[in-house]
Formats: sequence, C-alpha cells, structure tokens
Amino acid sequence: MSVIYSVIDTKTKEEQNFYNSRLPQALAWAKDCKRQMKSLTGRDYEVVVKTKTETLSLKEYEHTLGRETN
Repeated sequence: MSVIYSVIDTKTKEEQNFYNSRLPQALAWAKDCKRQMKSLTGRDYEVVVKTKTETLSLKEYEHTLGRETN
C-alpha cells in the first residue's frame, strides 16, 4: 500500500509538499516542513496521510494503525 504524507495549508487546503512513506524519514521531514512553513508564513499547516482510498489527518491515521479493516 502506498502512503503519502502531505503538508497542506489549513486555510486554503492547498498542498505545499509531500513525502512518500517508503522513505524511513518521510514523516520526520513532513513534520519539519510543517514547522518551517509556519515559521516562514505565520499560517497553520497540517500533515495529512493519503492512501489509495482515503485522506486522513495524521492523528486519525495513527489511531487506525493496528486495526483490521475487514
């Protein structure tokens, strides 16, 4: 399953950057990007997780890990 960590502007919902989860450091890079973008622009950003079937907030995605989807 391909998972993408995407950094989006919470106001405009515009994607600013994305990272493929096949890279071990992808989540750390996404969180750092979120922090740096807020520092540069003063606006809020969010890390979302995109799978083939859905887009979830990072917190929702972490809660669904380990649950079976039958």
